Amino acid sequence: MTTIATALAGVPIFRDLNKKALERVEKLARERSYGAGDVIVKEGDEGVGFFLITSGKVAVTKDGHDLNTLRAGDFFGEMALLDNYRRSATVKALEPTECLAMLRSDFIAELRANADLAIEMLQLMSRRVRDADARLTHD
Repeated sequence: MTTIATALAGVPIFRDLNKKALERVEKLARERSYGAGDVIVKEGDEGVGFFLITSGKVAVTKDGHDLNTLRAGDFFGEMALLDNYRRSATVKALEPTECLAMLRSDFIAELRANADLAIEMLQLMSRRVRDADARLTHD
């Protein structure tokens, strides 16, 4: 497995994909570079994609308040692959940062073109909903 596929396999929505499906998803990822102070996504903007940080550090803020700091291996925007809701927070590079970015439009096109991948993603989402539901009913 390539480094990109290995990194993507660490993201919950891709973790349980089989090797072939993960290779399809890997082809959608594009490297993006951001300088210190660059806004990667802005609160309120349309969610157009997913980002996996490969190096650097970013700040996550909401309504001007610091929420979190993310580093290499962390990710954000994964649900934007499945819906186009507005961004709930701003993410800004605190230092030079490299990301793998995946656009929702590319991801949806891949799901439309590859029914096997779409079915895998549906099964994965179903398992995640069942797991979340089970946690709620046991708490």
